[in-house]
Formats: sequence, structure tokens, C-alpha cells
Amino acid sequence: MTVLQIGAADAATIGIYRPAAVTFCLKEANTPGLSDYQISYGIAGDLPIAGDWDGNGTTTIGIYRPSNSTFYLRNSNSGGVGDIEAKFGIPGDIPVVGDWDGNGTTTIGVYRPSNRRFYLRNSNTTGIADVVVEFGLPGDIPIAGNWDGIGGDSIGVYRPSQSTFYLRNSNKTGSPDAVAQFGISGDTPIAGDWDGDGTATIGVYRPSDSTFYLRNSNTAGMADAVIEFGAVGDLPVVGNWDGIP
Repeated sequence: MTVLQIGAADAATIGIYRPAAVTFCLKEANTPGLSDYQISYGIAGDLPIAGDWDGNGTTTIGIYRPSNSTFYLRNSNSGGVGDIEAKFGIPGDIPVVGDWDGNGTTTIGVYRPSNRRFYLRNSNTTGIADVVVEFGLPGDIPIAGNWDGIGGDSIGVYRPSQSTFYLRNSNKTGSPDAVAQFGISGDTPIAGDWDGDGTATIGVYRPSDSTFYLRNSNTAGMADAVIEFGAVGDLPVVGNWDGIP
């Protein structure tokens, strides 16, 4: 199970969530070095997410708690209780978040491996899905981003068996609009607007060497940026943590 990231219009930078310490460590630049933020948040078993929950241009932290299928979202990169709580999904779902309707606010969603469907909400509230999309094959990992730089975020999957991304430019069932092989076995897929051009592109986090490998286009090729950050057991997160384009 992995955690998926945003496609913000401003440049995205790296971070990690350390489950052993239930702590986010966030960087304001895609460079090695010490974290700019260290935030304790969540409990054991939570999965990290990140998004601009209030539409103010800054990405902030959140967690999804599989034990009760509930999102707990913070509107600042600080510890505390959730500013927003929303129950959504069922056991076995994987959290995925994005700006599904293009209104500038990140909202919640889940991917259900049992039927290969995305269930997306246009508000950070409990309720039924506003959008349901079947996409992918058994074993795929969900991702989301603004792949074409138009409107809001849309769905995608990473196929570990092929180390390949399959991306859709709309939240509708259909063939992928972009296919890109990137990474190696064991990598965790991520996505973000690494160069600030308004388009989200692919990347991977390699647990074996605690390193991010980032591409500035949704195509196969070598990494445009390689950043060592984190430690064994960490999970990647992505966002515009300081709200600066």
C-alpha cells in the first residue's frame, strides 16, 4: 500500500512520513539535507497524505486511518488535532487525493483494489462519491495529478510488475493518455509539479536507498533530479509546503 500525491500548480517538493515516529519531515527544496519541518501527527497504522485542503495555495499534512476509514486533515503544517475529519471508503481502500473539480482545493478519494475503481469526493466531507471511475489492473497502485496542465487533477496508476505509469487526463474510464516506464522493482510512485510549470509529472521513491527520482515530463527516461532523503521504513509525501510558487 502506498500514498499518493497531488498535482499542485506551484512547484512541489519532497517529504517523508516516518511511521515509527508518526512524524512528517518536509523539505522546501528538492535537495538533500535536513528537513525544514518536523511535525508529529497521527497514530500507528495511519497513512500519510498531503493537499491544499482550504485552497490557500499551501500544501498541508493529513492522514488516512485504515482502521476506521477516516481522513484527518490539517490546515497548517503543525501538530494538533484534525481541522477536518471525513469518513470515506471501506476496509482495504487506498487513499488518493486531488483537486478533482479544478476549484483550487484538494479533496479526498480512495482507490478500491478489489474492483479497480476510484471513488472521488469534491468536498472534504463524509458522503457518497461524486465520481466513480474504473481504471487499472489487479496489483496497480493509484496516483493522481494534473497531467496535462489543464483544469484539475485526474487519475492514474503505477503498475509495479512493469514499473510503468498509466495516466488519464480526465476522471473517466478509458485508455491511458500517457504511458511511461520509470523506476525499478520495489519503488513507490509519486507525482508532483517539480519544475513549477503547472503540470504534474512522475517520480518514484526508492526505499532501498531512501532516494527520490523525479522526471519533469510524463515520459520514459532518466531522472531529472535525484535526491537522497529519509531512512528505511519512511513513506514519501509531496507538496508545496511554503505556498511559494
